[in-house]
Amino acid sequence: MRRLAARAHLWGGLLLGPVVLVLGLSGAALVFRAELDAPPAVTPGPARALDAIAAAALLTEPGGEIGALRIPVRADRPYRLEIVHGARQVDVLVDPVTLRVLESRAPERSVFAAVRSLHAGFHAGRLGALAVALIGVALAVESVTGLWLYGLNPWRRVAGARGRSRCAHRLVGAASLPVGFVIGVTGVPLALAGAGGAAAVPTAPGLARLDALAAEARRAVPGGTLVTLLAASHDRVRAELHEPTGGLASVDLERTTAAVVTLRPSSARGAWELVRRAHYGDFGGSLTRVVWVLAGLAVPALTITGYLAATRRRHRELTAAGDRRERAARAESSDRAPSRS
Repeated sequence: MRRLAARAHLWGGLLLGPVVLVLGLSGAALVFRAELDAPPAVTPGPARALDAIAAAALLTEPGGEIGALRIPVRADRPYRLEIVHGARQVDVLVDPVTLRVLESRAPERSVFAAVRSLHAGFHAGRLGALAVALIGVALAVESVTGLWLYGLNPWRRVAGARGRSRCAHRLVGAASLPVGFVIGVTGVPLALAGAGGAAAVPTAPGLARLDALAAEARRAVPGGTLVTLLAASHDRVRAELHEPTGGLASVDLERTTAAVVTLRPSSARGAWELVRRAHYGDFGGSLTRVVWVLAGLAVPALTITGYLAATRRRHRELTAAGDRRERAARAESSDRAPSRS
Protein backbone atom coordinates (compact mmCIF):
# COMPACT_ATOMS: atom_id res chain seq x y z
CA MET A 1 0.00 0.00 0.00
CA ARG A 2 2.86 2.38 0.74
CA ARG A 3 4.45 1.69 -2.65
CA LEU A 4 1.07 2.24 -4.34
CA ALA A 5 0.53 5.48 -2.42
CA ALA A 6 4.00 6.67 -3.43
CA ARG A 7 3.25 6.01 -7.13
CA ALA A 8 -0.14 7.73 -6.86
CA HIS A 9 1.45 10.70 -5.08
CA LEU A 10 4.19 11.02 -7.71
CA TRP A 11 2.02 10.77 -10.81
CA GLY A 12 -0.78 12.80 -9.25
CA GLY A 13 1.65 15.62 -8.57
CA LEU A 14 3.16 15.46 -12.06
CA LEU A 15 -0.25 15.59 -13.73
CA LEU A 16 -1.67 18.25 -11.43
CA GLY A 17 1.35 20.57 -11.59
CA PRO A 18 0.58 22.47 -14.83
CA VAL A 19 -3.17 22.89 -14.22
CA VAL A 20 -2.67 23.88 -10.59
CA LEU A 21 -0.14 26.49 -11.70
CA VAL A 22 -2.86 28.02 -13.88
CA LEU A 23 -5.37 27.86 -11.02
CA GLY A 24 -2.84 29.30 -8.59
CA LEU A 25 -1.94 32.27 -10.76
CA SER A 26 -5.55 33.06 -11.67
CA GLY A 27 -6.61 32.60 -8.02
CA ALA A 28 -3.87 34.99 -6.90
CA ALA A 29 -5.21 37.62 -9.28
CA LEU A 30 -8.73 37.11 -7.96
CA VAL A 31 -7.60 37.28 -4.33
CA PHE A 32 -6.12 40.72 -4.98
CA ARG A 33 -8.72 41.85 -7.48
CA ALA A 34 -9.75 44.81 -5.33
CA GLU A 35 -6.19 46.15 -5.47
CA LEU A 36 -5.44 45.22 -9.10
CA ASP A 37 -8.76 46.38 -10.57
CA ALA A 38 -9.46 49.42 -8.42
CA PRO A 39 -12.11 51.69 -10.00
CA PRO A 40 -11.62 55.46 -10.32
CA ALA A 41 -11.87 57.47 -7.12
CA VAL A 42 -14.94 59.65 -6.57
CA THR A 43 -15.40 63.19 -5.32
CA PRO A 44 -15.43 63.43 -1.50
CA GLY A 45 -18.79 64.35 -0.05
CA PRO A 46 -22.25 63.02 0.79
CA ALA A 47 -23.82 60.66 -1.75
CA ARG A 48 -26.89 61.79 -3.69
CA ALA A 49 -30.22 59.94 -3.69
CA LEU A 50 -30.22 56.48 -5.26
CA ASP A 51 -32.94 57.43 -7.73
CA ALA A 52 -30.82 60.35 -8.95
CA ILE A 53 -27.78 58.08 -9.36
CA ALA A 54 -29.90 55.60 -11.33
CA ALA A 55 -31.22 58.35 -13.59
CA ALA A 56 -27.67 59.52 -14.33
CA ALA A 57 -26.64 55.99 -15.31
CA LEU A 58 -29.65 55.52 -17.58
CA LEU A 59 -28.82 58.69 -19.50
CA THR A 60 -25.80 56.90 -20.98
CA GLU A 61 -27.80 53.75 -21.86
CA PRO A 62 -31.11 54.84 -23.46
CA GLY A 63 -33.73 52.11 -23.44
CA GLY A 64 -32.00 50.08 -20.74
CA GLU A 65 -33.31 48.98 -17.35
CA ILE A 66 -31.50 48.73 -14.02
CA GLY A 67 -30.95 45.09 -13.12
CA ALA A 68 -28.87 45.75 -10.01
CA LEU A 69 -27.34 48.55 -7.98
CA ARG A 70 -24.15 47.79 -6.05
CA ILE A 71 -22.85 50.15 -3.39
CA PRO A 72 -19.16 49.85 -2.44
CA VAL A 73 -18.05 49.51 1.14
CA ARG A 74 -15.46 52.24 0.73
CA ALA A 75 -16.74 55.79 0.42
CA ASP A 76 -14.15 56.72 -2.23
CA ARG A 77 -15.41 54.14 -4.74
CA PRO A 78 -18.15 54.70 -7.38
CA TYR A 79 -21.55 53.03 -7.41
CA ARG A 80 -21.96 50.28 -9.99
CA LEU A 81 -25.25 49.89 -11.85
CA GLU A 82 -25.96 46.92 -14.08
CA ILE A 83 -28.02 48.17 -17.03
CA VAL A 84 -29.87 45.44 -18.96
CA HIS A 85 -30.74 45.71 -22.66
CA GLY A 86 -32.63 42.50 -23.34
CA ALA A 87 -30.00 39.76 -23.09
CA ARG A 88 -27.12 42.24 -22.99
CA GLN A 89 -25.72 43.83 -19.85
CA VAL A 90 -23.60 46.94 -19.35
CA ASP A 91 -21.89 47.96 -16.10
CA VAL A 92 -21.97 51.70 -15.46
CA LEU A 93 -19.83 53.35 -12.76
CA VAL A 94 -21.29 56.57 -11.38
CA ASP A 95 -19.79 59.15 -9.02
CA PRO A 96 -22.47 59.28 -6.27
CA VAL A 97 -21.57 62.87 -5.37
CA THR A 98 -21.39 64.60 -8.77
CA LEU A 99 -23.56 62.06 -10.70
CA ARG A 100 -20.84 61.86 -13.35
CA VAL A 101 -20.53 58.60 -15.28
CA LEU A 102 -16.94 57.41 -14.86
CA GLU A 103 -16.97 54.22 -16.92
CA SER A 104 -19.31 52.08 -18.98
CA ARG A 105 -18.45 48.62 -20.30
CA ALA A 106 -19.83 45.14 -20.86
CA PRO A 107 -18.75 42.77 -18.02
CA GLU A 108 -17.52 40.12 -20.46
CA ARG A 109 -14.96 42.60 -21.78
CA SER A 110 -13.33 42.84 -18.35
CA VAL A 111 -9.96 41.14 -17.94
CA PHE A 112 -10.98 39.85 -14.53
CA ALA A 113 -14.13 38.31 -15.94
CA ALA A 114 -11.88 36.21 -18.18
CA VAL A 115 -9.61 35.39 -15.22
CA ARG A 116 -12.59 34.28 -13.14
CA SER A 117 -13.87 32.10 -15.97
CA LEU A 118 -10.41 30.55 -16.30
CA HIS A 119 -10.16 29.88 -12.57
CA ALA A 120 -13.69 28.50 -12.23
CA GLY A 121 -13.71 26.20 -15.25
CA PHE A 122 -10.89 26.77 -17.77
CA HIS A 123 -13.39 28.58 -20.05
CA ALA A 124 -15.14 25.23 -20.58
CA GLY A 125 -18.49 25.83 -18.86
CA ARG A 126 -19.95 23.05 -16.74
CA LEU A 127 -17.44 20.43 -17.82
CA GLY A 128 -14.60 22.75 -16.87
CA ALA A 129 -16.19 23.44 -13.47
CA LEU A 130 -16.50 19.69 -12.85
CA ALA A 131 -12.83 19.30 -13.80
CA VAL A 132 -11.88 21.98 -11.27
CA ALA A 133 -13.90 20.14 -8.61
CA LEU A 134 -12.04 16.90 -9.38
CA ILE A 135 -8.74 18.77 -9.17
CA GLY A 136 -9.74 19.98 -5.71
CA VAL A 137 -10.41 16.38 -4.63
CA ALA A 138 -7.07 15.31 -6.12
CA LEU A 139 -5.24 18.03 -4.17
CA ALA A 140 -6.79 16.78 -0.95
CA VAL A 141 -5.69 13.22 -1.80
CA GLU A 142 -2.17 14.47 -2.58
CA SER A 143 -2.03 16.18 0.81
CA VAL A 144 -3.15 13.05 2.67
CA THR A 145 -0.79 10.69 0.81
CA GLY A 146 2.11 13.10 1.24
CA LEU A 147 1.47 13.30 4.98
CA TRP A 148 1.33 9.51 5.19
CA LEU A 149 4.50 8.98 3.14
CA TYR A 150 6.70 11.64 4.66
CA GLY A 151 5.15 12.34 8.04
CA LEU A 152 5.63 15.58 9.92
CA ASN A 153 9.45 15.44 10.00
CA PRO A 154 10.84 16.83 6.73
CA TRP A 155 14.46 16.26 7.74
CA ARG A 156 14.60 12.50 8.18
CA ARG A 157 16.81 10.38 5.91
CA VAL A 158 18.35 13.23 3.96
CA ALA A 159 21.55 12.47 2.04
CA GLY A 160 23.04 13.46 -1.29
CA ALA A 161 21.40 15.33 -4.17
CA ARG A 162 18.29 13.19 -4.02
CA GLY A 163 18.10 13.86 -0.30
CA ARG A 164 18.28 17.61 -0.87
CA SER A 165 15.42 17.42 -3.38
CA ARG A 166 13.34 15.34 -1.00
CA CYS A 167 14.18 17.73 1.84
CA ALA A 168 12.98 20.71 -0.21
CA HIS A 169 9.90 18.75 -1.26
CA ARG A 170 9.05 17.90 2.33
CA LEU A 171 9.69 21.40 3.60
CA VAL A 172 7.44 23.02 0.98
CA GLY A 173 4.82 20.34 1.49
CA ALA A 174 4.82 20.66 5.28
CA ALA A 175 4.62 24.46 5.09
CA SER A 176 1.78 24.52 2.56
CA LEU A 177 -0.13 21.41 3.68
CA PRO A 178 -2.73 23.01 6.02
CA VAL A 179 -3.62 25.91 3.73
CA GLY A 180 -3.39 23.81 0.56
CA PHE A 181 -5.76 21.25 2.01
CA VAL A 182 -8.27 23.98 2.90
CA ILE A 183 -8.00 25.52 -0.58
CA GLY A 184 -8.55 22.14 -2.26
CA VAL A 185 -11.48 21.08 -0.07
CA THR A 186 -13.32 24.42 -0.22
CA GLY A 187 -12.73 24.69 -3.96
CA VAL A 188 -14.83 21.55 -4.56
CA PRO A 189 -18.25 22.97 -3.51
CA LEU A 190 -17.50 26.30 -5.17
CA ALA A 191 -16.67 24.56 -8.44
CA LEU A 192 -19.76 22.32 -8.21
CA ALA A 193 -21.88 25.42 -7.68
CA GLY A 194 -20.37 26.84 -10.86
CA ALA A 195 -21.15 23.59 -12.65
CA GLY A 196 -24.82 24.25 -11.99
CA GLY A 197 -24.72 26.90 -14.68
CA ALA A 198 -23.83 30.56 -14.93
CA ALA A 199 -26.24 33.12 -13.64
CA ALA A 200 -28.45 34.45 -16.39
CA VAL A 201 -29.03 38.10 -17.05
CA PRO A 202 -32.14 39.08 -15.05
CA THR A 203 -35.32 39.13 -17.12
CA ALA A 204 -37.36 40.88 -14.42
CA PRO A 205 -38.48 44.49 -14.89
CA GLY A 206 -35.92 47.15 -14.05
CA LEU A 207 -35.55 48.62 -10.60
CA ALA A 208 -37.42 51.79 -9.64
CA ARG A 209 -38.15 53.70 -6.44
CA LEU A 210 -34.72 52.75 -5.17
CA ASP A 211 -34.74 55.11 -2.20
CA ALA A 212 -38.02 53.66 -0.89
CA LEU A 213 -36.73 50.10 -1.27
CA ALA A 214 -33.46 50.98 0.45
CA ALA A 215 -35.27 52.63 3.36
CA GLU A 216 -37.40 49.53 3.99
CA ALA A 217 -34.38 47.24 3.74
CA ARG A 218 -32.47 49.31 6.29
CA ARG A 219 -35.49 49.29 8.57
CA ALA A 220 -35.59 45.49 8.39
CA VAL A 221 -31.90 45.23 9.36
CA PRO A 222 -31.26 47.92 12.00
CA GLY A 223 -27.77 49.31 11.73
CA GLY A 224 -27.17 47.50 8.44
CA THR A 225 -25.28 49.02 5.51
CA LEU A 226 -26.88 48.54 2.11
CA VAL A 227 -24.57 47.02 -0.51
CA THR A 228 -26.88 45.58 -3.21
CA LEU A 229 -30.33 46.04 -4.71
CA LEU A 230 -31.15 43.31 -7.24
CA ALA A 231 -34.18 42.68 -9.46
CA ALA A 232 -34.83 39.11 -8.30
CA SER A 233 -38.16 38.50 -10.09
CA HIS A 234 -41.17 40.29 -11.56
CA ASP A 235 -42.61 41.00 -8.12
CA ARG A 236 -39.55 40.81 -5.82
CA VAL A 237 -36.46 42.93 -5.20
CA ARG A 238 -33.58 41.54 -3.16
CA ALA A 239 -31.49 43.75 -0.91
CA GLU A 240 -28.23 42.72 0.73
CA LEU A 241 -26.90 44.54 3.77
CA HIS A 242 -23.78 44.24 5.90
CA GLU A 243 -24.87 43.66 9.49
CA PRO A 244 -23.15 45.47 12.39
CA THR A 245 -21.70 42.08 13.40
CA GLY A 246 -19.97 41.74 10.01
CA GLY A 247 -22.37 39.26 8.39
CA LEU A 248 -24.36 39.73 5.19
CA ALA A 249 -28.13 39.71 5.54
CA SER A 250 -30.59 39.32 2.65
CA VAL A 251 -34.04 40.93 2.46
CA ASP A 252 -36.71 40.20 -0.19
CA LEU A 253 -39.04 43.16 -0.79
CA GLU A 254 -42.32 43.42 -2.65
CA ARG A 255 -41.59 45.44 -5.78
CA THR A 256 -44.55 47.84 -5.75
CA THR A 257 -45.17 48.37 -2.02
CA ALA A 258 -41.60 47.81 -0.74
CA ALA A 259 -43.01 45.54 1.98
CA VAL A 260 -40.61 43.02 3.49
CA VAL A 261 -41.43 39.50 2.28
CA THR A 262 -38.45 37.47 3.55
CA LEU A 263 -35.58 38.30 5.87
CA ARG A 264 -32.54 36.01 5.91
CA PRO A 265 -29.90 37.00 8.46
CA SER A 266 -26.25 36.20 7.90
CA SER A 267 -26.55 33.05 10.06
CA ALA A 268 -28.80 31.51 7.39
CA ARG A 269 -26.02 31.72 4.80
CA GLY A 270 -23.06 31.59 7.13
CA ALA A 271 -21.81 28.15 6.05
CA TRP A 272 -21.58 29.06 2.36
CA GLU A 273 -19.97 32.42 3.12
CA LEU A 274 -17.46 30.64 5.37
CA VAL A 275 -16.52 28.29 2.50
CA ARG A 276 -16.00 31.19 0.11
CA ARG A 277 -13.90 33.20 2.54
CA ALA A 278 -11.85 30.16 3.53
CA HIS A 279 -11.07 29.42 -0.14
CA TYR A 280 -9.81 32.93 -0.85
CA GLY A 281 -8.32 33.68 2.59
CA ASP A 282 -10.71 36.61 2.86
CA PHE A 283 -10.96 36.81 6.63
CA GLY A 284 -7.70 38.14 8.06
CA GLY A 285 -6.76 41.06 5.85
CA SER A 286 -3.82 41.21 3.47
CA LEU A 287 -1.68 38.82 5.54
CA THR A 288 -3.97 35.81 5.13
CA ARG A 289 -4.47 36.55 1.46
CA VAL A 290 -0.70 36.59 0.90
CA VAL A 291 -0.37 33.28 2.77
CA TRP A 292 -3.17 31.75 0.66
CA VAL A 293 -1.53 32.88 -2.57
CA LEU A 294 1.85 31.43 -1.56
CA ALA A 295 0.21 28.14 -0.59
CA GLY A 296 -1.58 27.99 -3.93
CA LEU A 297 1.68 28.56 -5.80
CA ALA A 298 3.54 26.00 -3.68
CA VAL A 299 1.98 23.07 -5.58
CA PRO A 300 4.00 23.67 -8.79
CA ALA A 301 7.13 23.87 -6.60
CA LEU A 302 6.16 20.54 -5.06
CA THR A 303 5.81 19.11 -8.56
CA ILE A 304 9.35 20.19 -9.52
CA THR A 305 11.04 18.98 -6.33
CA GLY A 306 9.07 15.72 -6.37
CA TYR A 307 10.06 15.10 -9.97
CA LEU A 308 13.74 15.73 -9.18
CA ALA A 309 13.63 13.38 -6.21
CA ALA A 310 11.91 10.66 -8.24
CA THR A 311 14.24 10.91 -11.25
CA ARG A 312 17.33 10.87 -9.07
CA ARG A 313 16.01 7.84 -7.26
CA ARG A 314 15.39 6.11 -10.59
CA HIS A 315 18.86 7.07 -11.81
CA ARG A 316 20.35 5.65 -8.63
CA GLU A 317 18.42 2.39 -9.02
CA LEU A 318 19.49 2.04 -12.66
CA THR A 319 23.10 2.76 -11.76
CA ALA A 320 23.04 0.18 -8.98
CA ALA A 321 21.47 -2.40 -11.29
CA GLY A 322 24.15 -1.71 -13.93
CA ASP A 323 26.89 -2.11 -11.33
CA ARG A 324 25.42 -5.44 -10.23
CA ARG A 325 25.28 -6.70 -13.81
CA GLU A 326 28.87 -5.58 -14.42
CA ARG A 327 30.13 -7.35 -11.30
CA ALA A 328 28.22 -10.49 -12.23
CA ALA A 329 29.72 -10.39 -15.75
CA ARG A 330 33.24 -10.00 -14.37
CA ALA A 331 32.72 -12.86 -11.95
CA GLU A 332 31.38 -15.08 -14.72
CA SER A 333 34.31 -14.15 -16.94
CA SER A 334 36.82 -14.95 -14.23
CA ASP A 335 35.18 -18.32 -13.62
CA ARG A 336 35.44 -19.23 -17.30
CA ALA A 337 39.08 -18.14 -17.68
CA PRO A 338 41.62 -21.09 -17.61
CA SER A 339 43.61 -21.30 -14.46
CA ARG A 340 47.40 -20.91 -14.72
CA SER A 341 49.53 -23.64 -13.23
